[in-house]
Amino acid sequence: KVMATTASIVCRVPLRRSPFLISSASFKFIFIPSNNEEYPNCRVEPVGEPDAESGAPSHADFEQSDAAARSATPRMTITTATTHSTTTSTPSTTLNDAHLEAVKVHMTTTVNKAREQNSADPPGDLQSNANEAPRGDPEASHDPIHVFRPEWSSLTKEEVVDKVKGTIYGQAIGDAIGLATECMSKAEARKLYGEQGPSGYQRTYLDFHRSRWDEGDWTEDTDQMLVVLQSVVDTGGKVESLHFAKRLNDWMIFGFPELGDVGGMGIGTTVHRALANVQFLSNPHEAAREVWERSGRYLATNEALVRTSVLGVVSFNNLDKITGNTNEICTVTHADPRCAASCVAMTTALALMLQGKYDPMKDEGNKALVEEALEYACRHLSLDEQIKELHHHVMSSSLEDLKLDEESSITYTFKALGAGFYGLRKATDFRKTIMELIMEGGDADSNGAVCGALMGCKLGFKALPQDLLQFKNRQWLDDRVDSFLRLMGLL
Repeated sequence: KVMATTASIVCRVPLRRSPFLISSASFKFIFIPSNNEEYPNCRVEPVGEPDAESGAPSHADFEQSDAAARSATPRMTITTATTHSTTTSTPSTTLNDAHLEAVKVHMTTTVNKAREQNSADPPGDLQSNANEAPRGDPEASHDPIHVFRPEWSSLTKEEVVDKVKGTIYGQAIGDAIGLATECMSKAEARKLYGEQGPSGYQRTYLDFHRSRWDEGDWTEDTDQMLVVLQSVVDTGGKVESLHFAKRLNDWMIFGFPELGDVGGMGIGTTVHRALANVQFLSNPHEAAREVWERSGRYLATNEALVRTSVLGVVSFNNLDKITGNTNEICTVTHADPRCAASCVAMTTALALMLQGKYDPMKDEGNKALVEEALEYACRHLSLDEQIKELHHHVMSSSLEDLKLDEESSITYTFKALGAGFYGLRKATDFRKTIMELIMEGGDADSNGAVCGALMGCKLGFKALPQDLLQFKNRQWLDDRVDSFLRLMGLL
């Protein structure tokens, strides 16, 4: 892209949460000319072509597989004038703090400057006051629509809280344990872990891809769900696509700094392309549509689905509002109607369980619950072929039937949705079902996140495995969940 007189090349840059490594596709770097006078202290240069022996994929590989893009490692040379040193990053190279700070300062300034040319309102501050109302709407923080009322549900308040917490923490568990087999085939997963799968986070096989996360940490799937959650808290219970887009952009640049992040890690192809579009901060829906159109209306990945579970909680008494909010956030990055249908199926199922309209533990209630969720989801599809495909995945008779490790389509949104609804329809034991699921391989962290959220709501927080709740950043997560529950009038 050419902006003003500065030629910039946008590419993926890999970083991990802690310690700092250049390791996987995570956010954009701007390559600047070496004679640039405005930013003389930082220059980033490519180092030749991808190395065949290292497995770093070409651009075509990124196009073919979203999962490959997440685990790819393009080699970079980072030069800082202040230290007069050059560091070539490989999967095992650790960057020093001076390099990271120089790169981060330049990246943040340059990306935001380019964005501001297309939007008078710069990206939101990730550390903004949780009680601050959105701009232009001083009454937003006092909107009572989101506050729980007893008439919303046939369940007690305590039961509702148990299901809400089950949704959020269940997703985090499915995501974190799913990392153990992400991007593996079913055969590879069994070869490494045996038939039973990993017994816990400490048993995760540490190849390069998995070593980028600390033991007991969730991945970008739960990160992005928490970005949605925090956006709802920031806006006083409202769901606003523009506010979320700014928060997502901030997360892409900074990650969660308080957890040691230096950027969002693991960003998938579709989200990355939407974030790279110059319209994203001013008109994210149009940016997402443009990305989709340019793909030949082909992109229907699962990144929107994995972040929307929390939207099944906000105003869960009103299914029309649930579907509207869900579509609003889904289409910030994903314009394909199959993505919207997937997200709506998930959030309406969660809302119906919170309402207590059906008992998901009984066959008759579970069947009615799934049928109603499908009814709302199908409203977003106009092609009979897609409607049939949606029903096939949601009503699959077995995990094998979903072919979750099918290499050409592991990130397809209907696959993750099918995995989630398999857990909703079949599960009575959270650990048993989540282990069966992740041992199918494929995009196991995303499949686990969706299944964990739906099973967590069905079975409740108290039924979650206590050892799998021992996340690396458990207290940090607890604090954010509590702020959300207080806002919803549930704490």
